[in-house]
This record gives sequence, structure tokens and C-alpha cells, in this order.
Amino acid sequence: MKPSIAASFALLLGACVVGTDGPGPGDDDDDVPPPTGIAGSITSNQTWGGAQTITANATIEAGATVTVTAGAAIEAKDGVTLRVKGRLVVEGTDAAKVTFLPTTDALTWAGIVADPGGEVSLAYVEGTDVATLVYCHTGATCDLDHVVFDDLGKALIVEGTATLTKSRISKVQNGGVTVSNGTLTITDSHLLTSSGDVVIQNGGSLTIDHSEIGEAMGSYEHCNLHVGSGALTITRSNIRAGVYGLMLGGTSGAVMQYNNWVENGAGTDISEVGINTNVDLRFNYWDQGAPNLGAAYNVGNAATARITDAGPRP
Repeated sequence: MKPSIAASFALLLGACVVGTDGPGPGDDDDDVPPPTGIAGSITSNQTWGGAQTITANATIEAGATVTVTAGAAIEAKDGVTLRVKGRLVVEGTDAAKVTFLPTTDALTWAGIVADPGGEVSLAYVEGTDVATLVYCHTGATCDLDHVVFDDLGKALIVEGTATLTKSRISKVQNGGVTVSNGTLTITDSHLLTSSGDVVIQNGGSLTIDHSEIGEAMGSYEHCNLHVGSGALTITRSNIRAGVYGLMLGGTSGAVMQYNNWVENGAGTDISEVGINTNVDLRFNYWDQGAPNLGAAYNVGNAATARITDAGPRP
């Protein structure tokens, strides 16, 4: 027997969840609990805990904050995007990490997009199989701390301002971390294994400190870093095991000191792919010997042994 029109309408209302009713952003009332099946426009503060599913594209609107509590398990349907115009705060801990995964019937999900004015903060988050974990647009702020992800397209695209701290990203596609006229600071992190280049910079500012880029581990990996333009600083890091350690072009005043350049292709620790000026390459360790790249490159005071305090700190 077919359901009545009234019953059908009730079922439809139950299935289409677009945010929830409740206090608006800035109110003193408690946050609104998340719906069963997150989708649509989220205009009120919410707290997501336990197991939650993003069933369709969802947007945290300007003025609204979604807080994800420690130990939460977030799943997303195939191709779904979580867009952030307000704030997304994920409060995982070392003892109770938050997971972001596709649902069991999905191959991947699209990821998190931070729009201008949006803020994304991820702490102690783990997951896999996402197209782009965080796309940080111009005017957005994105902070990733203790994030562990593998088997993904891109971990981070930065057009705004972002940090990546004490994180481990592996098995990415070309440009797994990409800076496009944004500002990115990477600290105490591992960025490993790519089907192409691990890190790509086209403009903006990239700072890497106490990190490790490379470790092909038998997979194809072209460049550990490919820099076409922008401000570049790399200190006390390991640049290793790529076909090319670094392809460098379009920079002025780049500083790369106290790094270990090891296990890269023969003669390819640094390869020039554009005009660079005043490149400071002092105090590095080169397992193939310091490169001879001309007067624009200062490779003086090369270390005679591998620098022991380079790479991610505990």
C-alpha cells in the first residue's frame, strides 16, 4: 500500500536535514546537537561527538562554530565537501584522536574547504582516502596539528595562511602540499611519498623547519620540493630520497641552512629551473658533496657529517 501524502511529507522532512533549529551564533545557550546525517547550511553553533556522518555537502556559515570533540568518528559520503565560512575546531587529543574517513560505501570524500574569513583548526586527527584534506582559500586561516593522513590526493592547498605542525602525510598525488601565493609554515613534520612532487610552491611564502621531506620507499617520486617562485626558508630538515631533492626557480634571498641533503638522484640535490638570486645554502650536509650552481648560490661552510638535530623533533 502506498503511504499517504502526509506520511510521505513527514518522511521527506526527516530525510532532508539542513542545519538545526536553536540559538544563533554568539548566544549564551548551549550548542545545538548535530543532526543525524549532517548536510546543508549550518547556521548555529554545534558540537559533534561520537559517530557522525556527513551525508551531503555541508557549509558552516559565517558566525557559526562547529566543535568536534575528542574521540569523535566523522564519516563522509562519496564526493562530499565540508565548507567552512565560520569556524571548524577539531579537538582531538593524543589519547582520543578524531578520525575523518569516507563511509564504507564510498571510495573517497572531497574534504574541507576554508572560504575567505573561515577558520579551520585540526588537532590530533587521523584518516585516509580524501581528495583534498584542507583547501585554505585566500583570507582563510588553517592550522593542522598532529594530523596523520595517507592515501589522499592533496593534504593541503594554501592560498591563505596555514600551519602544519607535528604531522605525518604520506602517499599523496602530485603537489600533495601546494602553496599558491599563500603563507605556509611546516614544523616537525614528515611529508613522504608522492606520485609526483611532494611539495609545490608557486608564489607566497613557505617556511620549513625541523621536518623531513622525501623517503620514496620504492614508489615513484619526482621532486621532494618544486619551487617556481616565492619566499623560501628551509632549516634543520632532511631533504631525501627523491629523484630531485629540490627544483628551484624564481626566488630571491632563499635561505636553506643546516639541512641534510641525502639519497637524492645523482647530481640532483638542487636543480635550477629558473633564475634565482642570493640563495643562502651555507651549513648544509651534502652526501654527494656541495653542488656547484654558480655565484648566486652560497654553499660555504658545508657540514662534514650528517647534522644530528635536523628532522622532526619528538
